[in-house]
Amino acid sequence: MPARSPSDAARPSAPPDALIGASLGRAIREARTRKKLSMRALASAAEISQPFLSQIESGGAMPSLITLYRIAKVLGISPSALLPAEPEVDPIHVSRREQAHWVPIAEVENAATTRVVHSGAASMQEYRVEPGQYMGDWYESDGEVTVYVVDGEITVDIEGRGSWELGPGDAVTYPGALRNRWTARGESPIRIILAYATDA
Repeated sequence: MPARSPSDAARPSAPPDALIGASLGRAIREARTRKKLSMRALASAAEISQPFLSQIESGGAMPSLITLYRIAKVLGISPSALLPAEPEVDPIHVSRREQAHWVPIAEVENAATTRVVHSGAASMQEYRVEPGQYMGDWYESDGEVTVYVVDGEITVDIEGRGSWELGPGDAVTYPGALRNRWTARGESPIRIILAYATDA
C-alpha cells in the first residue's frame, strides 16, 4: 500500500464557510422559486424578516438551526436538502475541532451554539450550551433522531409521549416528526451529539 503524502492528510474535507453560505443561500432561493413563493411570503411564514432572508439567499448571513428548519418546513423539503454536498465523493470524512464553524441555534442573544459534524443520509451535529444559554423551543425534523449527552444533564420532552432525564452517556432515539424540546438541568456546561437519519 503506498504511503499517504502530507498533502493527502491535510486535504480539507469540507468547503470554506463562505462557499457553504453561498451554496445554502442559492439552494433556498431555488427552492423558493420552484415553490413560487415571494421572498416576503417565505420570510413571513418562517417568522423572520425579509431583509434577513435576503441576506441568507445572497450568502451574506447564516441562518440559525431553528430558522433553517422553519424555512425548510415552509418549502416542504428536508433541512438537509438545503445543505451543500461534499465537492467529491469520499467515504472518509474527518471533522476537526479547530476547523469547526459554530452557529447560534436562534437569532436571540445568548443562544446555545451548534456545528455540523457530518452531513449526508445520516447527519450529525454537536451542541454546546453554557449555563443560562437559550436551548430553543419545540423542534420537528425528518427521519429518526438520536440525542446523546456527552457532558451535563438535560430533559428531553416529546409531546404527547413523556419526558426523559438524560446525563453523560445517556441517549434517546425517536422519530423526528414528534415535536420535542431539550431543557438544561443543573448549572454545568452541556455537550450534546444529535444524529439523525433522513431516510429512516
